Amino acid sequence: METQDLLSRRLIWGKNDQELSKNGKYLYENVFYDKMKVQGEAFMKQYLTVDVGGTMIKYALMDEKTVIHEKGEVPVPRDTLENFIETIGRLYDKYAKRISGIAFSVPGVIDVERGHMYSGGALKYIVDCPMRDLLSKRVPVPMSFENDGKCATLAELWMGSMKDVKNGVIILLGTGIGGGVIIDHKLHRGMNYAAGEFSSLLNNLVTFDEKPHSWWELNGNTGLLQPFADKKHMDIHEINGRKLFEAYHAQDEDAINTVERFCETLANGIFSIQCILDVEKFSIGGGISAQDVLIETIRRKVNRLFDITAFEQMPIIRPRIERCAFANDSNLIGALYNHLELNKGIKEFF
Repeated sequence: METQDLLSRRLIWGKNDQELSKNGKYLYENVFYDKMKVQGEAFMKQYLTVDVGGTMIKYALMDEKTVIHEKGEVPVPRDTLENFIETIGRLYDKYAKRISGIAFSVPGVIDVERGHMYSGGALKYIVDCPMRDLLSKRVPVPMSFENDGKCATLAELWMGSMKDVKNGVIILLGTGIGGGVIIDHKLHRGMNYAAGEFSSLLNNLVTFDEKPHSWWELNGNTGLLQPFADKKHMDIHEINGRKLFEAYHAQDEDAINTVERFCETLANGIFSIQCILDVEKFSIGGGISAQDVLIETIRRKVNRLFDITAFEQMPIIRPRIERCAFANDSNLIGALYNHLELNKGIKEFF
């Protein structure tokens, strides 16, 4: 947004425009927020954003510009749906007078329009569950639900690495491989809301007499750490990503070979997806994506794969490989975007 446009909007509040002209947009936003505090929050609404993980529920009080005003986490109930609903209810009670709705990032297969959870990942008590209907009896505000990998994708689409990309793929490396597909600058959910569930992709094409390898086996956390643990004759529980990359940077040959092989199998998966979707960019997320050497090695392996498989008539174009812009808060940001989109709440000042 240009400064002149900001000046014109700034007149709404009848403030001295010389104050804005000193520092441009930054000062404008500070004055803007100060005025909102004085005149109430009808213009800049706040939302409770909730990210349901396997062990913890992360939450944040967030406004429409993704400014986080408060955040925290509570344990995920592992026993019953009733306890899950009550846990969310207590979070609602804490912020009831301040929020205009609740935006959820949740595991499993989600019907976004109905707020229906067909599955809940590690939360086995969530099966074919009309979650929005059940929660509304305890939490009387607008609610939205989206799969966690798709929320991370929406965050990148909204204001991250996919902001200016028409077609792209997000790959999230963790226990499994999650992510999302962007087509025509929109999240592609699929007929059964399962697009972007990359963990189950086969990484080797074999006959039914042989054992196929799902992608998560090779490029989930276990696929990264187990080979290194085996080489060091250690239990995998003694190894984590930090220790592996510390060894890598110390020029440990086993660590280097482990990362190289990990990135080769990941490049194979990226190449296969590219053959189908023909996108501009792949963005890599998940905890280990913070390692520069991982992104650099993935990029090198993908380029090498295109070099050795390319021929003159091959129409497949090598995509760009980048790191996701958001880390720990990506699901919260994407959940908010999903909520605003569903409730037509996206403001033009974005």
